Amino acid sequence: MITRRWTGAALTVALTLSGALSACDPDSILGGQDTEITSTLGGRGLQRDPDTLIVGRPTDSIYLDPARPSDNESVEVIEQVYDKLLEYQPGSNTIEPGLATSWKVTDNGRVWTFALRRGVKFHDGTPFNADAVVFSFERQRDPFHPQYRPGKFTYWQNVYRNVEKVEKLDDFHVRITIERSYAPFEANLAMFPVSIVSPTAVRAFGDDFDNHPVGTGPFKFQSWDKGQRIVLERNPDYWGGSPKIARLVFQVIPDPRQRLIALESGAIDIAYAILPEELQFVELHPGLRLYKVPANNVAYLAMNNEHAPFDDVRVRQAVNYAINKEPIVKLVYQGLADPAYGPLPPGQWGYHKPAKTYDYDPAKARELLAQSQADGNFDPDRTYLMYVPGTPRPYLPEPERIGRVLQTNLADVGIKTRVVVQHFRAHLASVQKGEHDLCLHGWVGDNGDPDNFLYTLLDQDNTVKGVARNVAFFRDPYVHGLLVQAQESDSREEREQKYAKALDLIAEAAPWVPLAHSKITVATRADVGGVVVSPQSHVYYRLAYRIER
Repeated sequence: MITRRWTGAALTVALTLSGALSACDPDSILGGQDTEITSTLGGRGLQRDPDTLIVGRPTDSIYLDPARPSDNESVEVIEQVYDKLLEYQPGSNTIEPGLATSWKVTDNGRVWTFALRRGVKFHDGTPFNADAVVFSFERQRDPFHPQYRPGKFTYWQNVYRNVEKVEKLDDFHVRITIERSYAPFEANLAMFPVSIVSPTAVRAFGDDFDNHPVGTGPFKFQSWDKGQRIVLERNPDYWGGSPKIARLVFQVIPDPRQRLIALESGAIDIAYAILPEELQFVELHPGLRLYKVPANNVAYLAMNNEHAPFDDVRVRQAVNYAINKEPIVKLVYQGLADPAYGPLPPGQWGYHKPAKTYDYDPAKARELLAQSQADGNFDPDRTYLMYVPGTPRPYLPEPERIGRVLQTNLADVGIKTRVVVQHFRAHLASVQKGEHDLCLHGWVGDNGDPDNFLYTLLDQDNTVKGVARNVAFFRDPYVHGLLVQAQESDSREEREQKYAKALDLIAEAAPWVPLAHSKITVATRADVGGVVVSPQSHVYYRLAYRIER
């Protein structure tokens, strides 16, 4: 028997939760569950099928077609259902074989030839082969492909636009040609947008494929009750070894306190986005475990460089001086984050602290705003729109609370704002279209390469309205040149030098206020083993299992 001594904040949280739990019906928390997933409450905990894991998370997936999303909730489910040619080793960004068993690069980095894994089948029973690979790429690349959907495949436009053609050499060999040498290409091939889909399923379901996803991954799609839950089942024929759990349920529980109650009661097995101030309760609870992982992410306040007065560098620098990051990190993140000085997290290769940094200095902010106002740029009587997601993100545990802190900081130097809070899907659509003056946003690195932060988030190529990843709409030809040169170099040292110069220029231009690089926390029941969290903030559920007690 494990004995714990409860102290301080943890005791307060424990007592509060104990009172809440006494009146709590786990089925009401889950919004009702199928009897095959959840049975009745008996004894001290919920008695449930030991072969099922239920994951509580704040919001639902948006898309399950891997070519379409950019939200973490969609991507995590996609990672369970599909495979890519190349994969990341669990818990790292190291590349290993996936559906491709080997590959070679020729023609100065332009031609990539892949040998494919044999004997693999899609969940619908159709064979995986070179035709499937060509189909999965070409439906995103070729505007004349029958399954191409204009404006839908946004990641392709931002990341894979340099792919010129994808060719079948024979049933188990594929050749991909890119327009120029591109150092991040190998890492990009292990990212979710180029997951291999079943051509048969895409043709059969058409635009409804998103609701009937079919891949070759460790779990098969079973059902999706929109806004409530997604149910996956084990793929017993998975080429990498059958998962140890039979069923995986992603359950939407928007309220963070309710997620913790559900976890403590045994209604769910894993909980995401626990409030930072309640993590100590999880750490001290004998029936729970807490996993903390340094994540490859950044939270930031972007200023729309196309909207006055944020087209004036003095105003953008003033906003940087106006924001006090330390209280945000200490109070909102509860210390589970580091203040950010630029886009790249400290653990990311290529990290460089810019020559120009912005300590909290409201007097300096007011001075710069006065200069801009004197020139007729900054209008102190105007109210500017600041868009904030209403849903917790891996990099923003309490986005609205952070937004209010930012609003107060800006008001202190004379910048009036109105906070617009939207569900993440609507927030993302708004900021990609450039509706905001400022927006609280963030990014989780996809592949461990600096290009995935700098080119994706701050290059002028990625400012196309409606699909923009650069939501500051920051355009700098010199920064663009440095980032393209870094892409074309096969020397990490040279790439780091280019990135350092680009980071210095970005800091001077101040299109963002970099806020924080957060740690990822995942809370589980103590009887759940094999939990491995990736740098992309996803759990490898193929490795998870129930610990027998």
